[in-house]
Amino acid sequence: MTRLRKSAAILLLFGLAGCKVGWLTDRIAPDAIRDAKSYFEELRQRQVDQVMQSFDPSADKDRLRGDLGNVIALVPQQVPLGVETLGATAECKGTGVCTKLITLEYKYRDRWILFQVTSSNRSGHYAITNLYVQPESMPLESGSQFMLRGKGWLHYAILLMSLLSVGFALYALVVCIRTPIQKRKWLWIILTILGLGKLGIEWSSGELWYKILYVSILPAGWGFDLDGPFLYASIPAGAILFLLMRSRLRRTDSAALPISTAPPTIAADLGHDNANPSPHPLP
Repeated sequence: MTRLRKSAAILLLFGLAGCKVGWLTDRIAPDAIRDAKSYFEELRQRQVDQVMQSFDPSADKDRLRGDLGNVIALVPQQVPLGVETLGATAECKGTGVCTKLITLEYKYRDRWILFQVTSSNRSGHYAITNLYVQPESMPLESGSQFMLRGKGWLHYAILLMSLLSVGFALYALVVCIRTPIQKRKWLWIILTILGLGKLGIEWSSGELWYKILYVSILPAGWGFDLDGPFLYASIPAGAILFLLMRSRLRRTDSAALPISTAPPTIAADLGHDNANPSPHPLP
């Protein structure tokens, strides 16, 4: 367990030190990132109708077509030299409505294009609710990296909370995997990595923000938004709930197990009886 906590801390600090997080987010949310890249490709190829079909059905189609024209004008038609994933987050409200936010950065010969896609399942399936395109003269990460030097106590407080939340969730996850639970164990495993609420900080400006009625897939995380890099910590509510219920879950499952008792056996030493027959009265 100590090794897992150290690995989580090293991984988070590795990202805070200024290393790219795209390799991690590409593995955490591959479908959402793939969809975002396909939306950008449709914009680059001026396929307006294709993009409009991916928007939420409640959007005003006439206004949307005009807004897409302004967005497309900012997207070069040339094939980009590369693309970097800057952030991928997913948040769910208590009503079951989830929102995904994907931030990509496309590299061209003389500029960079910041591309952000917001999608939601409020219509019953995931659809685009907002697109944002912003040309940049330099990469976003080069001007706003996760650096620890020169930061205030609030930065370190959020960082410490993030490490503690991740470490606690990992501990609960390992305990859950090793606990003999007969019913819905997979559900408890998922529950241990969920976080409730968010307390975050914009890493460049030091501005704090919070969200109360939100469920996050992990109890801590980092990424990039339009204001630069951010870091957040959540209450590891799922892990806390599991550890509080663990003894009850084990007792319930133990009580549900059938109790097997071996039937009594009667052993007769026939050889002994034949060798020493019981005495009979003489006539």
